Amino acid sequence: MASSRKPLTVALIPAMALCLMALDLPDNPPVPEQRPDGDAAVEAEAAPTPATEETPEAAEPGPAEDEAAEKVEDDLPEEPPVPEERAENPPPPDPKPPEEDDGEFLRCTAALTALGTEYEVLEPIDEEGACGMARPLKVTTVMEGVALSPEGTMRCETALALATWAKSYVEPTAKIALSPDARLTEVEQASAYVCRSRNNVDGARISEHAKGNAIDIRSLTFSSGETVEMLPRMKDGSVTGAFQRTVSAAACLYFTTVLSPGSDATHQDHMHLDVIKRKSGFRYCR
Repeated sequence: MASSRKPLTVALIPAMALCLMALDLPDNPPVPEQRPDGDAAVEAEAAPTPATEETPEAAEPGPAEDEAAEKVEDDLPEEPPVPEERAENPPPPDPKPPEEDDGEFLRCTAALTALGTEYEVLEPIDEEGACGMARPLKVTTVMEGVALSPEGTMRCETALALATWAKSYVEPTAKIALSPDARLTEVEQASAYVCRSRNNVDGARISEHAKGNAIDIRSLTFSSGETVEMLPRMKDGSVTGAFQRTVSAAACLYFTTVLSPGSDATHQDHMHLDVIKRKSGFRYCR
């Protein structure tokens, strides 16, 4: 009977030990933290442990500091200064009048003298903008026996074109159209040199008058006392109309611009003549 109980006792001892161990285990066993890998581990090790001490509060400013702050506030202007506008670049200087070639000028004045033109060489004219001439002439007589009324200031090239046109075409044409004895005695001009824009329009290009290159003819007077006024005569069937159209067309041989009376709204009572230089020698004659 005793021998049969011993195996049962031995078998119960391990079972009782397991039961006791199960009673000591917690319901939710702790989970171990994951070990950081690589750089994260290095950063974790290098990160300093935050201080547990509290940061001391900043000290309140003393009387001296308050006085300095008030002084700074008193020194500040009530309104901040407005920065000055940046000055614009100054405009470029006005160009000088073109120089006259010495040789050409001497040949031109010699030709004028041979035609009997009376003139005076003036000092250079250099006015606002591009107005002016390097060697202006004050002309009083177009050619021998032909007065310029009133006297006019212009370049020698302009004066020579006027004198050659008057001698070669105006007077010979008058002998055919007006009278065999007709002789030109006066050329009345409306404008020679004057510093202005084209047609006196603000903002327009500079006029050839402002360079001494132009002259406006108002009338032609002859020895018989007859005066031919420069008027629109494109449809005038009289001899006077034929004379004016002929001398107007002939002027294009000596001047590069000819605007006859009636050619536009601003040329109704005079003939505009100028010696402007254009590309390829182009001439504009109307």
